[in-house]
Amino acid sequence: MNAKCILCERIDELDNREFKTKQLRNKPIRMYLCPECEHRVAINTISRVNSGHFNFHKPVVISNSELKNLVNNSAEFEPTSKS
Repeated sequence: MNAKCILCERIDELDNREFKTKQLRNKPIRMYLCPECEHRVAINTISRVNSGHFNFHKPVVISNSELKNLVNNSAEFEPTSKS
């Protein structure tokens, strides 16, 4: 299978038995990066993480009990003015 790198537009011949090839064939929305571009992106990402100015925006996972406490505490601070 031929795959085109999205960054450098180089066309590579991929082995049909590789997992990455099967992913590209079954889910065409996936993007292919050649090994050189993939390495370059990894190096740049590692340098940004090590610089201290890079934040991972991971979703915050809160347990149900913590969520209940948070809701109860915020309800205590809201003014209840009824006219």
